[in-house]
Amino acid sequence: MTILTKKPLKLLNTAVFLQQQRYLLPVSFLFYLYNGLNLSDFIFFQGIFYFVCLISEIPAGYLGDIFKRKNILIFSYLLFLSRITLWIFFKGYWIVLIGEILYGLSKSCYRGVSDGYIYDYLKTKNIENSMLKRYGKYNFFMSSGCAISAILGVALYKYFNFKILLILEFIIHTIAILLLIFLPQIPHIQVKKTTFKVHFLNIINTIITTLKNKNINLEIFYSSILVGTTSIFVWNFQPAMKLANVAIVLFGVIYFINHTTRAFASLYAQKIINIINFKKLGLLVWVCYMFSFLIIILNRIYINPVFCFISLIIICLAIGMQMAYNVSTTSLVHKYAKNKTRATTSSVNYMIAGFCSSAFLMLFKNLIDYISPSKAFLIYAICFAFVLYLPYKISKKEL
Repeated sequence: MTILTKKPLKLLNTAVFLQQQRYLLPVSFLFYLYNGLNLSDFIFFQGIFYFVCLISEIPAGYLGDIFKRKNILIFSYLLFLSRITLWIFFKGYWIVLIGEILYGLSKSCYRGVSDGYIYDYLKTKNIENSMLKRYGKYNFFMSSGCAISAILGVALYKYFNFKILLILEFIIHTIAILLLIFLPQIPHIQVKKTTFKVHFLNIINTIITTLKNKNINLEIFYSSILVGTTSIFVWNFQPAMKLANVAIVLFGVIYFINHTTRAFASLYAQKIINIINFKKLGLLVWVCYMFSFLIIILNRIYINPVFCFISLIIICLAIGMQMAYNVSTTSLVHKYAKNKTRATTSSVNYMIAGFCSSAFLMLFKNLIDYISPSKAFLIYAICFAFVLYLPYKISKKEL
């Protein structure tokens, strides 16, 4: 145990790599069809997932400020294990929905807490200035896990049914939990346990303080809009490929490319910032996303498997740039967060992102019930054009 705890960040990175072995991910739309659901349900449930993240993000982060962050991390992994268990033994509309809710709760619990744990550890070593590099590396392992599971998921799907894939997820996820148990408890200034009213007021005060902080508020809003827009792109990958009759094996390839670009953008976020700088990166991502809207609309109009595959690769590259911006924003948030409410402050960032993702997906779901997806994307593109105001204002700020 002593050997394992000497380098806790490596242990944390390994655990999150294993936790991201979600073999259903590249064929999740097919899993929905298997359970009797359709495209509208698929988009709607992803909206529900982000809504759960939205309402649970702050309470989960606050728990990370009250209790030991390691314990909250373990709890988050147990929630995901519950989803896997549920899907192994049952199927149907409500079973899939409950599973997505459990995943939303799980993600809320480990997001603000994991980066808080990393920052606390770096602070004990007096190297908190390396947060961007370390957090980028953590995201590299997270995205790499998704990338590898995308390839393995499609490969396994050719030979095994959904239940076998879920059993494999269960085994690997259990190993990840065992690794987390070996993590050392990193000390941090904890919020005192008191009455519910005081805790509630503390949460509200932290939210208001964070959103009023001129050093990070515009960055949080812009990064969150980008995350919400990314959700629209990503959750339309599989429906677009199915429409264009892209081979199922390429479903995994696209998800592999998507998460690989995220992984390396996270790993080299510090170098990207050094070359481009944070302000210019924000403007560059806006340009990339406007172009992504154009090609995803063309993808719906010009239905061709080759064009579809190439267009999604281009969007994956744009998402990689967004990931570098997102990691940099998270690092910036920790720079201005108070030690006592670090996890809660970080969760405000994720909460706004969750709101954007949920709202954008819900709206998209309602739009495609009445108009074609291509027209829905056109509406989103027009709205996103006005978002240029945020990176422009950020570019004029003194950070």
